Amino acid sequence: MLVTCYSESEKSIRATLDSLALSTYDDKHKLLFIVCDGDVTGSGNDKSTPEITLSMLEPWDSQLLSPEPKPYISIGQGAMRKNMAQVHVGFYSCQGRRVPMVVIVKCGFGEERKRPRAGNRGKRDSQLILIQWLSKICVNGKLTPLEFELFERIGSLMDTSPDKFEIVLMVDADTYVEPESVSIMVDAMNKDPMVMGLCGETKVANKRKSWVTMIQVYEYYTSHHLGKAFESIFGGVTCLPGCFCMYRIKAPKQDNQSVPILANPDIVSAYSTNVVDTLHKKNLLLLGEDRYLTTLMLRTFPKRKLIFVSSAICKTVVPEDFKVLLSQRRRWINSTVHNLLELMLVSELCGIFCCSMQFFVTLELIQTVTMPSSCIFLLYLIFKAAYGADVLLPLIFIGSIFILQSVVILLTTRKFVYLLWMLVFILATPIWNLILPIYAFWHFDDFTWGATRKLSSNVKGEGLIEEEIDPFEDDILEKYWSEWKDEKENDNETRKSPQHPYFKTERFPAPQSHVPLVYTTPRPVENATCKLPELLFDRFSANEIQQKRGFSRLSQPTPTYLPEMASPYYVQPKKPSTSTNNSLTPPDRAMNRRSRLIGPRVMSTPSSPHHYE
Repeated sequence: MLVTCYSESEKSIRATLDSLALSTYDDKHKLLFIVCDGDVTGSGNDKSTPEITLSMLEPWDSQLLSPEPKPYISIGQGAMRKNMAQVHVGFYSCQGRRVPMVVIVKCGFGEERKRPRAGNRGKRDSQLILIQWLSKICVNGKLTPLEFELFERIGSLMDTSPDKFEIVLMVDADTYVEPESVSIMVDAMNKDPMVMGLCGETKVANKRKSWVTMIQVYEYYTSHHLGKAFESIFGGVTCLPGCFCMYRIKAPKQDNQSVPILANPDIVSAYSTNVVDTLHKKNLLLLGEDRYLTTLMLRTFPKRKLIFVSSAICKTVVPEDFKVLLSQRRRWINSTVHNLLELMLVSELCGIFCCSMQFFVTLELIQTVTMPSSCIFLLYLIFKAAYGADVLLPLIFIGSIFILQSVVILLTTRKFVYLLWMLVFILATPIWNLILPIYAFWHFDDFTWGATRKLSSNVKGEGLIEEEIDPFEDDILEKYWSEWKDEKENDNETRKSPQHPYFKTERFPAPQSHVPLVYTTPRPVENATCKLPELLFDRFSANEIQQKRGFSRLSQPTPTYLPEMASPYYVQPKKPSTSTNNSLTPPDRAMNRRSRLIGPRVMSTPSSPHHYE
């Protein structure tokens, strides 16, 4: 459960963590992954965000209260690409529930720690700490010191190898999740393996705080139950909101293999780019990172599904001041336009011609751009009707749109209160369709976060890529898991803890290959360790073992996967002869392509050298 924090209050953060800890999903299968985006203090807070978060953590080991900061490669320009972070592990306790918890505190590199907002790199960088780590575990890539520290700490805390995680829930630090929502979302993932991401309904928590919050209630409802519900029919929800969404880390396939989805190297590479030199890229990466991540998922896996689950509900705090709402919608509208332009170029989306997802993406783009003109036309019709002009038919047509919406609401929710919220929304139509779009289009080149996140100091913006004169020196070590492990054992062989099996047995499970690994010789495995590969491994299926060695069944568990023995190449077998495989359908023939690792099957085509199924 990824929770990104910046300048939220203690009350908001605690409410979010309480809702996740008290969810009906099994505590043994949950991990709270909190990322504090720099040493910042929110407006009205007497403590910094890292101090607030760490005060809620019950440390797992008293000797790890002040962990050493570990370097990693972050999002930024020049010297800002280097950053350091601390890894705190422990538990979060709430009403008798005890959930494993990891807190990442970004603290800055070198002299940066003396500056305001030390370590701040933005929400996208906070997400990439987790996503890049998961991707490197899946494909056995080289780990930075921070990523290896995460692997060791989380593995010891959860008593399992971190590559066993399959789903990640992303939640903002000001969101309250209903108790049943997490279980509902996981069930939706388990029912359909083709679902790679989903979102639930986001409701307004502070409905009656001001007139600004009141006009947003109906807008939030229609954007989910009319907009996202319609897109979910095609399996292509164009925006999974970062405040409450769930992604599949890897998808299961036959023979215990899996395909990286969120952890796919192509998605990670595109999402972690530092080359932001055009207006289009800046709107994608600096203003709407949540929507852009959804766009990357659809572009990389157009045949998989992004859906909306209406029964999964959360509540979030919306802007109460019009100035804050103006800043928020400026970012949302501009990022929507540029992300829809990206999706228009994806021809593999579900549907054909006017019944395709690509067609509806085009309509949504046109609707977003023409909102001011449609509002002006409506005001013109009302003005002409007041002076006796015969414009009744267009007004009836526009009015029928809202009437049909009210009918849908009554049939689905049977809550008449939403009719009142609809009247409030209609009165605010000039704000939604005229003022906000024009303000957003006028500030197309404004990439600050404005007043959405306020700090106690006189620092503007949040999570921006800062310009630095100093060049980036790539001196951060990156090693394979086995290399880090050998180095750690050589440097500190005597440090043991009697509290955990990791130190008792002097072994720790490395990333699993998800391909059955067995011995080529029938030697016992009780004393096998993750050190030098004294025993040879080979990749045979159970049937081949029975044919070659005469084993009826393996009496011992398969040995632990050694990362240094993984092959970085994908192998595609020879094409089967047409005489023996004419009965196979194209999907069946595609299933014959297997990879030596757990990565996706690769098909080389003239148009796309790397196309993932």
